[in-house]
Amino acid sequence: METPRVKLRTVGLTRRYGNGLTVFEDFSVEIADLQFVAIIGPSGCGKSTLLRIIDGLDAPDGGRIEIDGKPVVGPGAGRAMVFQGFDLFPWRTALENVAFGLEMQGVGKRERLDTARRYIDMVGLSGFAGSYPHQLSGGMQQRVGIARALAVRPDILLMDEPFGALDLQTRDLLQDELLRIWQTDPKTVLFVTHSIEEAIYLADRVIVLSPRPARIQRDIPVPFGRPRDEMLKTSPEFLAIRRQIWELLKQGGDP
Repeated sequence: METPRVKLRTVGLTRRYGNGLTVFEDFSVEIADLQFVAIIGPSGCGKSTLLRIIDGLDAPDGGRIEIDGKPVVGPGAGRAMVFQGFDLFPWRTALENVAFGLEMQGVGKRERLDTARRYIDMVGLSGFAGSYPHQLSGGMQQRVGIARALAVRPDILLMDEPFGALDLQTRDLLQDELLRIWQTDPKTVLFVTHSIEEAIYLADRVIVLSPRPARIQRDIPVPFGRPRDEMLKTSPEFLAIRRQIWELLKQGGDP
């Protein structure tokens, strides 16, 4: 079987704050092309900082990041971030919010609106393109955020606890929606979460981080095929992986 191509690599990555706090040091990991990887670890261990550095929003103090073998030196095409907060422009409609990234790339109005409509439909918001954020539920606003990230056609999708602010039912529904979208439009995904169940349910791999300075405690392959459904969460194999991750997290505090 052919070895999957490495899409993203961090080598000796180090990040320190001015107060002397070391978030991570000599942090190295490889992510294969089109792989869905969940990252989980104690609060404050640097999960969000890692995504921001990969996205080019923050700079590391040492080490390097490579995408397709080329160094990352700042923000650029091919990456998109979905945040926990919805971060939508309140004066823009759902359609206009989704089109924003394309507008920043200089895509013409007709093309960017046609593309935005396609992704509005993909995330299940047909009929709400003209709605403003205050007219949408939290789950619908997060769908807009996901559509906005997907519309720029990134190779790597970075998701920082995107469902963390949602109620449990909406969260479960959007997990299934995300898997459906990912299988329709595959790409490399790094997904930060505090939920063990969410990490296992969504990912091909779960990377468990230690308290800061973060290191990889365990890199756990998820053995379940796709597509997946909610019944998986009650299977003995799923629960065994959950216990394994929980034991690791208990060593360093709550996730």
